[in-house]
Amino acid sequence: MKPVFLATTAVACLLSACAEKPSTPTADLVLSGGQIYTVDSASSVVSAVAVAGGKIVYVGDDAGAKAYIGDTTQVVELDGRTVFPGFTDSHAHLPDGGGTLLGLGLGGIGTAEEVLAAVKSYADAHPELPVIVGSGWELSLFAEANPSKELLDDIVPDRPVFLSAADGHNGWANSAMLELAGIDENTADPENGRIEHGEDGKPSGTLRESAMGLLVPFLPVSGLDDVLAYLDAGINYQLSHGITASIDAAIMDDMLEEAYLKASERADLPQRVRVSLLAADEMVTSKVTLENVDKTVAKVAKRREAYRARSKGRVNAEAVKVFVDGVAENHTAAMLKPYVGAPLGDAHRGETNLTPEALAAYATKLDAEGFQVHMHAIGDRAVRVALDAAEAAKTANGDTGNRHHIAHLEIVQPEDIKRFPELGVTANMQTLWHFRDAYITDLTEPFLEKDVQRWLYPAKSFKDAGARIVWGSDWPVSTSDPFDSMEVAVLRRDPHADGGETWLPEEALSVDDMVRALTIEGAYLMGQEDMRGSLEVGKQADFIILDADPYKVEPADISEISVTATYIDGEKVYSLAK
Repeated sequence: MKPVFLATTAVACLLSACAEKPSTPTADLVLSGGQIYTVDSASSVVSAVAVAGGKIVYVGDDAGAKAYIGDTTQVVELDGRTVFPGFTDSHAHLPDGGGTLLGLGLGGIGTAEEVLAAVKSYADAHPELPVIVGSGWELSLFAEANPSKELLDDIVPDRPVFLSAADGHNGWANSAMLELAGIDENTADPENGRIEHGEDGKPSGTLRESAMGLLVPFLPVSGLDDVLAYLDAGINYQLSHGITASIDAAIMDDMLEEAYLKASERADLPQRVRVSLLAADEMVTSKVTLENVDKTVAKVAKRREAYRARSKGRVNAEAVKVFVDGVAENHTAAMLKPYVGAPLGDAHRGETNLTPEALAAYATKLDAEGFQVHMHAIGDRAVRVALDAAEAAKTANGDTGNRHHIAHLEIVQPEDIKRFPELGVTANMQTLWHFRDAYITDLTEPFLEKDVQRWLYPAKSFKDAGARIVWGSDWPVSTSDPFDSMEVAVLRRDPHADGGETWLPEEALSVDDMVRALTIEGAYLMGQEDMRGSLEVGKQADFIILDADPYKVEPADISEISVTATYIDGEKVYSLAK
């Protein structure tokens, strides 16, 4: 919907219900002289907002805002700058992201040689570390997404090294690490995982999916203070991108759990967070079966009670994460048709981590217990199985309003797209991935039939079907900068290249689609649309100030937009250093 600009005090009075107020409160904060996108039901744009007690008490024009200004009111003159409601990142990994900022982060490095140089530099700078651990390298930098142990042996020959890939579904180890974990040519692949081998039959150094879990007992364990530092760093980084609320996509170990429980006790935590509890102990897989569904749900329900008892209000654990399949790049995404020319054979089409029957039973029980089900699904068969599970839950329990969602949605068949609005399932999209990069050109398209390639990241088809769309960064898999993602969604091309190919332009979204996905729709997914997600009287004063207007700049310049200030409950929690 095109934003509607409102300028008169009379209309502003209607917006703020000022005719019903017996008196005008003195505001703690007034924003004036800006372009304030309220994202209300009328898509109104105003120039002023007043805040008292952490809530919005006025929305309208500058003249009307003057009545709220007293001796103690802080007045922010916007000078035409743009204001939006605070953004929601509906799929992120905050401690993991913070860890890449404070440790060995390899994200954004453009060549294999540079990755190796960064690892060597870090290892040389930290001779005291018995094991080198890092993350974020890109699969597409290495032939067949299969880097060898010898590459790491050459730079760190004396200590174990383990590096998880940017996608979190692949890992890379040197010979010392494999030896420490006892992995050799006789080690069997774990369920839902794969150990890659070289021509000599020995492990190559690349581990897929749950095979990474074989290394976990031999990796250093971060202390609680370290994980809390990672979490704080992750939240602060997101604040710099205007993200005032997040869904953490997977809480999979006790230390992460305790860190979030500690954070939940902070009334002044500068972000609202919903954590998604992962029931399985293994990495990147969920060992839920028909036989243990009840026990598993009871376990996560007990964990949820700890958050309900300890949280001061900004953290909850009302969601459970399920990895339905893997990823397309290593052919662990579950497909309806076999992969073309896949190394594992012409019949290989990937498998779901849970049987369809187990997932349906699990989702039904979780839904009955009031949980939101947060499902990872990449392949079109995984998406169908996830939707079948949501349908089973709805058939058994009725419409519980738990707002289930499916993340990633890389390949989705058109007959399944229309099921999202029918079932009330939200499409959780990582729109930064919606262009033809090396992951698509080298690791995905060559292994899919042409008719399947057409349904890679079909964003506009979801919109046209009436599905609810939210945005997630999947940080640190990719950047948490929402404006990079917005530009890709609109142009379907590399946000940091001059021009370039527009990929499947019929699937492009609009700026307004993305604004809503980032604001009111994200708040809806967290069950908080009545308190935030739009700038309306009575809602919490979560908002951001930008240095440019995404509705007005050239689409190719959207990625250059910066957040200059972030507020939560009317308190500034981030300011861009000048």
